[in-house]
Amino acid sequence: MNFIRRNGHVIPIVLRRRKGTRHLRLTFGQRNQLLVSVPWHCSKAVALNFVEAQRDWLEASLESLPPAKTLLKWLAEHPRVSASGDWFCVRIEESPCKHANYTFTNNGADLVLRLPDPNRETAMIDLIRRFANDVLLCRVAYHCQRLNLSRPVVTVRDQSSRWGSCSSRGVVSLNWRLLLLEPRLQDYVILHELAHMTEMNHSKRFWALLTHYDPQRFEHESALDLVATTIMRVGR
Repeated sequence: MNFIRRNGHVIPIVLRRRKGTRHLRLTFGQRNQLLVSVPWHCSKAVALNFVEAQRDWLEASLESLPPAKTLLKWLAEHPRVSASGDWFCVRIEESPCKHANYTFTNNGADLVLRLPDPNRETAMIDLIRRFANDVLLCRVAYHCQRLNLSRPVVTVRDQSSRWGSCSSRGVVSLNWRLLLLEPRLQDYVILHELAHMTEMNHSKRFWALLTHYDPQRFEHESALDLVATTIMRVGR
């Protein structure tokens, strides 16, 4: 199913049937696809009529949404990543080796991504995720040592909408797109999840603890909100 815009652009529609849902609801996915949540027995025709009835709102919303971008295009426009509390300039090179790898040059200030095919998006994402796994684990360890916390198990994933999460078993999962954030915002997300290791909720005690970990958390939360919609659409 598709939503055909007035300008002729085609927007995919994903129908989501939910048990217990009483109302129809429209949202957008990270690829700017249209997500339509409907009651379990709602017909496709009813869902499409609902979408059409919201056309004016959809057209206006689509105009304001940032475009989904490949990681290759993002790095071409913004050739840097954050790690270890700092920015690193990124350079992409073709590698004669069969396997992609990365290294540092310019006294450690530049990150060189080497790939057999530097124009292949999936290979680039795989390599960036490997790099993210290495540096984010180190950054978590740094903050744990600084705050005298036990070091959690850390996984780096491709979450659809979250920057990170902390399970009841104390496993911290981080989104690889944290590399595309400013270092201070990357640290804020890490500290947010580390605070959940003590407070598995969003109670007053949690926010007080997070403020202790990051005294500038209000500023960082506001800054993160401004860029989240754009960066979450990278590499989709």
